[in-house]
Amino acid sequence: MNTDNCITLENVAIGYSGKVLVKDINFSLKAGEFVVLFGPNGSGKTTLFKTILRIIPPIQGSIRYGDGHPTRFGYVPQRQFLDEIYPFTVEEVVLMGTFGQAKPFCPTPKTNRVWIEQCLKDVGMLDLRKKLFSELSGGQKQRILIARALATRPNVLLLDEPITGIDIIAQKKIIELITELHKKRRLTIMMVTHEVHHIPSWVNKIIHIHHYKVVLGSLEEIISLSRIDEIPTEG
Repeated sequence: MNTDNCITLENVAIGYSGKVLVKDINFSLKAGEFVVLFGPNGSGKTTLFKTILRIIPPIQGSIRYGDGHPTRFGYVPQRQFLDEIYPFTVEEVVLMGTFGQAKPFCPTPKTNRVWIEQCLKDVGMLDLRKKLFSELSGGQKQRILIARALATRPNVLLLDEPITGIDIIAQKKIIELITELHKKRRLTIMMVTHEVHHIPSWVNKIIHIHHYKVVLGSLEEIISLSRIDEIPTEG
């Protein structure tokens, strides 16, 4: 694994409209790492994601990108945030991932079409390319959103709750797919979850937002902190 840091946060505080949600955030992602961002709902996980993606600015501190290498993001948002009333096909949804690379008002280049096919192959969904996105199962939709993120040609893949709201079998297959993409494409991956049992057992770096503070640790350490929180207090 590359030892270069692709993202470094130093004394970062995140939040909205000047109101701090989490502060004193200090960690780095090395190129090729697979990291899980864990914490309860409402703890600030998605806000941290959006800050890293430059969608919202940090309230304080600094974020450095790419020690010697440019950082290209692929982002998989929570599935319910994609409006399903529009009749987009699977292929059209994935094609959206190339829009940032295309010139305005120009036909889609043939190279982009070929790339879309490859992204669909990588997530096992090429056969469904002409099907409407709205007609897919939860697990299939998640695969398409991952393919759309891959279409941006990222070296850093951010996944926000990628297995929430799908059945157990689909959850297992999505984790297997993300693991395979991590190895095959040598991606740096940060995955958000609020469920301890969603964390792959082999992941050795977990960023835990615990009582609005960021704690880095192993799966065993994170589980211990979670159990402590479950112990009722007296009085």
